Order: sequence, then structure tokens, then C-alpha cells
Amino acid sequence: MSYDLVLLLDGRPTSDDVLAGLGAAGNDLRVRAVADGAVIQLCDDDGVPLVSIEIPLLIQVPGEVERMLGPDVGAVRTPTWWVEVRAGAEQRVREIADRYAENLIARLGGRVCDTSPMVAGKEHN
Repeated sequence: MSYDLVLLLDGRPTSDDVLAGLGAAGNDLRVRAVADGAVIQLCDDDGVPLVSIEIPLLIQVPGEVERMLGPDVGAVRTPTWWVEVRAGAEQRVREIADRYAENLIARLGGRVCDTSPMVAGKEHN
């Protein structure tokens, strides 16, 4: 089972923010871009992808986040920047995804929603 997060950011992530998040996730990880740069993957030394991070999308339509994540997400102020982070279910890999997410939230404000299949729409603790 995968570990899926949606970051709802108050500010637009810059390349400095993304780089800081990647560093917080783990300096021992390799970074590669896939899907013509639309996805950044954090990989182990053997090149195995551990965490995938999609490019930020600006959501401007009121109610759109609630429509996509369901009513449990609560009210979301727009505009907001939507960033999807996917990882494997292993604890170590989940922690990498969490460190990336927590760093971006600390830098830009916002919140993290855990959209993993078993807890879709629930806010991340």
C-alpha cells in the first residue's frame, strides 16, 4: 500500500523551498526528475525510487480542494498550492516523505492531508 500526501501550501514554492525540502528529506538520497520534469523522485543508492513529488499546481477555484479530497478536509482557502507526495508504506520511506512535507509547510504555511487509501482526506498529524 502506498503512503500518499497532499500538501496545501499558502505560498508558491520556489526552487529554494523545494531544495530545502529535499535536503530535509535526507542528504543521503539521490534526486532525479522523471515525466519530463513533472515529478522529482528521491531514490536510494541503487536508484530505487522511494518518494515521488509532483510539481506544484495552483488551485484558484473556491471549493475545488474540497471536491477533490472530500468533505472531511474542511474548508480550504484559495488560492492554494497543491503538491502530491507519494511514498512506499515502509516506515523509513514514510518518514522521508514526512520530512519533505513538514519542511515545506514550515517554510510556506499550509497543511498536509493524508490521502492514503485507508485514510483518504484526513489531515496529517
